Amino acid sequence: MRNKCLLTIVISFISLVTLAQGTISVRVKDVETDIGKVIFMLFNDENEFSPTGKVFKREKAKSKKGDVFYKFENIPLGTYAIMVTHDENNNNVIDKNFVGFPKEPVGASYHTKFGKPTFDKSKFRISNENPHIEIELIFIN
Repeated sequence: MRNKCLLTIVISFISLVTLAQGTISVRVKDVETDIGKVIFMLFNDENEFSPTGKVFKREKAKSKKGDVFYKFENIPLGTYAIMVTHDENNNNVIDKNFVGFPKEPVGASYHTKFGKPTFDKSKFRISNENPHIEIELIFIN
C-alpha cells in the first residue's frame, strides 16, 4: 500500500511538471531570400536581452523566401522575449557595421521599427495559453 501511495505521488508530480510547460509559436514575416538561416533567440532574463547576451534557448531554421516558422516546445511557464536575425552568410553571428548596427535583418517580439528593442517592450508571458508571436525583420543600416 505504501509503494502504491508513493507511486501515485511521483506520477502526480511528473504530471504537474509536464503541465507547467508551454509552446511558443513564432512566425517571422516576409524573409527576403532563401539564403542562410533564421536564428531564433529566446530570453528569460531582461539583463541578457542582447544578441551577445546569455540566451535561454537558441534555435535555427533554414531560410526561405516568405514566412519562416519555428516552435519552442516544453518551455517552462514564465516571461520571455524573442530576438531573431536572418543570418544570410551562415556565420552564426549578427554582423555589424563600423557604427555597431546590424548589417543583417533583425527583429524582436512585439517590436516596432523604431528604437532599439528592449526586454520590457518585447516580453510576453506563457501561462494558460501558448503564445503565437509574429516578428517582422528590419534592416537598421
